[in-house]
Amino acid sequence: MSDPLAVIWERADAGEPCFSGDEVAAWSDGLVERFADAGLVYQVENATSVVCNACAEGHVEDVTFIESPRRSPVRAYIHCPEHGRVRVPLDRLRQWEVDFGGIASATARALELAGDIEEVVPGRVWFLGKATVAALSRELFLARGLTWQDAAEVLGKSTRLNAAKSALVLVAGEVPPEDIWNGDAPPMVALKTVATWNEMGLSVDRGHLEALLTTGRKKTPPVPLVSFPTPAGTTWPEVRFVVTDAALRVEARGKRKDYTFQEAGFEERRKKDAPDRLWALLKMFGTHGGILPFKAVDEKTRTNLKQYVSDLRQRLAALLPGIEGECISYAKDESAYRTAFGISSERTLQFPTPSGASWTDVSIAPHDDTGVRIAVTANETFSASSYAEDEEDGGDVHRWEAAEREGTVERTYDLRTLGLADDRNRPNRVGQALLAVLAGKGTVQRKADDKGMLELCGVLSKLMGIDGSPFDFAELEEKWVALFDAEKDL
Repeated sequence: MSDPLAVIWERADAGEPCFSGDEVAAWSDGLVERFADAGLVYQVENATSVVCNACAEGHVEDVTFIESPRRSPVRAYIHCPEHGRVRVPLDRLRQWEVDFGGIASATARALELAGDIEEVVPGRVWFLGKATVAALSRELFLARGLTWQDAAEVLGKSTRLNAAKSALVLVAGEVPPEDIWNGDAPPMVALKTVATWNEMGLSVDRGHLEALLTTGRKKTPPVPLVSFPTPAGTTWPEVRFVVTDAALRVEARGKRKDYTFQEAGFEERRKKDAPDRLWALLKMFGTHGGILPFKAVDEKTRTNLKQYVSDLRQRLAALLPGIEGECISYAKDESAYRTAFGISSERTLQFPTPSGASWTDVSIAPHDDTGVRIAVTANETFSASSYAEDEEDGGDVHRWEAAEREGTVERTYDLRTLGLADDRNRPNRVGQALLAVLAGKGTVQRKADDKGMLELCGVLSKLMGIDGSPFDFAELEEKWVALFDAEKDL
C-alpha cells in the first residue's frame, strides 16, 4: 500500500465509516493496530453478519455462535445454500471505525498547534488550534462530510468557524464547492494532499501546506516556517526565551522547543543562512535581561528602533500564536523597552552600570523566592539652565551649565537569567553562594578556595562591569565580606 492513509480518506465521507475484518485483512500486517495506537481508528462491536466466502454468490448471512461442548471456545458459522454450514473465523467479525476526534488530535500534534482542541459541531467540525501558516496567523479547523446535503446547515452552526478572522479548514474527505459557504469561503485543503504516514504516526507536510496557500500570490518565504505549540491560556510572563548566536529555545507551561533562527523566521531574505536585524535585536534583549535601554543600541539602530521593536512584536506573536496582549512595551520613565516574557542569552548578561561606579555604589537584595534586585547609585551629569547678570548691559543672560545629581539604576533578575539556576529554577552552586551571602547580610563563612564563591566573584564582575573583586576575604575568620550593600531590603 503506497499511502496507508488512503483507506482512511476514502472512507471519511461515508455515513458509517467502518472497516470490516475482511478489509483490514488486506492491509499490511499490524497496520490497523498502529492506526488504533495513533488514535485514527477504534474497534467497535463485532459484526453479526458477513459475506459468504465459500461460494461465488457473495450473499450475506447472519452469524450463529456455538459453544459445544460446554466451556469450549466459541465458534461462529453461517449457512450457505450451496455448502451448508460454513465456519467463520472470529477475526472476520471484528470491525473498526474512523475516529475523527483522534484524527483532529493527531493533526493538531503534527502541526504543533497552539491551544486546545474543541468539537465545534459534534462529529462534523473541530477547532484544532492556532498557527502561523503562509505568513498569516490562522485558526485551523477539521471538517468532514462537506459534500453531504446538510453541509451548508452544519457550517451555519459552526459559530467559532464563522467568527474566525483567518480560518483554514482541513477536510478529512473531499473538498466541497465554495458555494456551500454563506459568504466568502475560507481556504480549504484536503488532508490527503498534505498528510502522510510514517513510523511516528500521522505527519503533515507543512511546507506543502504553505505552498498550497501561497499559490497565485507573490512567492515570498512565509515567516515563520514553524510556530510554537502554545498551551491554551498561556500569558507572555509565562514564556521564556533562551537565545544563542544561531538558535532559540522557547519554553511555556512545561513545553519546550528548540528552533534554528531560520525555523523561527529570523533568516535574512536577501542573504540566505544569515540571521536578520530582528534576530540581532532579540539577542540584545537577551544580553540585557529583557530590558533594553534606548541608549544601549547604536545610533543607526536607534533611529529605527521603534519600528524594529514593532516588527519583533509581530514576529514573536507569529511564533507563539494565541497569546493575548503586548509582548514588548516601552517604559517611558526608564527610556527603555521591556519584555513581558523572560529572556536570557548564552552571552554574559550586562547590567547598565553607570561609568565610574564602584562596588560600594552597588546594592543587591533577594527578590521573591528565585530572584535578586540589583541597584547602583551614582552621580550623573546633566545640563542645567541658569541666568546670570551681564556686566556690560546689566541684563540677564541665559546659560547652560553642567550639573550633577544622584541617580539610581535598578534591575530585577531571576537566578536563571543570571545563569545561577537550572531550568527548574533550582540554584546551582554559584546561585547558592549568592543566596548565602544575601542571607548573611553580606558575609558568609566559607574557605578561600570555595568554588562557588570564586565563581560568584567572576559572575558579578562580568555582570556589573566593575573592576576588582566584589568581596574581601578575612583569612583569620575564613569569612567572605561583600563590598556591595547586601543588608537593606531594596
